[in-house]
Amino acid sequence: MNLRRFAPLLILFLAAASCVSLAQDQTVASTPKIEFENDQIRVIRASVGPHQKTPMHSHPSRFGVTLTKNDLRIYTPDGPSQISTRAANEYFWSEPVTHQVENLSDAPLQNIEIELKQSKGASREVKEPAIESTAQGTATDPVPVEQEPHHHVIFENQYVRVLDVVLKPGETTLFHKHSLDNVPVILTDAANKRQFPAEDWAPSPAKAGSVGFTIGTKTPYVHRISNVGTTVFHVLDVQILP
Repeated sequence: MNLRRFAPLLILFLAAASCVSLAQDQTVASTPKIEFENDQIRVIRASVGPHQKTPMHSHPSRFGVTLTKNDLRIYTPDGPSQISTRAANEYFWSEPVTHQVENLSDAPLQNIEIELKQSKGASREVKEPAIESTAQGTATDPVPVEQEPHHHVIFENQYVRVLDVVLKPGETTLFHKHSLDNVPVILTDAANKRQFPAEDWAPSPAKAGSVGFTIGTKTPYVHRISNVGTTVFHVLDVQILP
């Protein structure tokens, strides 16, 4: 058998197989990591590698926070693709969607997305009237969290209220009351302490990119936070409206 005759064909076959393998590798088959889930919400950590695509998938209404820069091409089942670019630590709201996402960057991307399972109808922006609290911000007379000076409402609809919280080194919040379930999305590393009424201060370090869930609707809680480190503490606190 003359192997030289088949060498060109073998090279073409291997090249074609390599192209197919590369195309397959560009699709991410893994599902997003579920950070928390209950009857009302699902919190996911969505990650896409450099120049990779997700499978086509669907979301209900959701609120998202970019942990890294997003440089995306987005495909939908029945329309042309679109480019979407966001910086790190931006927030966004999305109505229900079915799409495929391609990461156009040389770096991996990661987002935190809070899906609202019970959403009904399109989002409507809500602007609550400004009512100043007369509370003193003490352990026995805490202010509502929305009116604590380091907490600022930056987005609200009928599903979520989002507080932008910035605490510089050496600063301490007033005692404030959380009366809603909330999902804190931590944006910076910081050395914090936290104190509940009638309790001692306790370490409460912050890790950039971490996310949690705290019950507040059934069991409201009061605390204050102090930044005892050298870096700014920055968190987006996403309140889940009943």
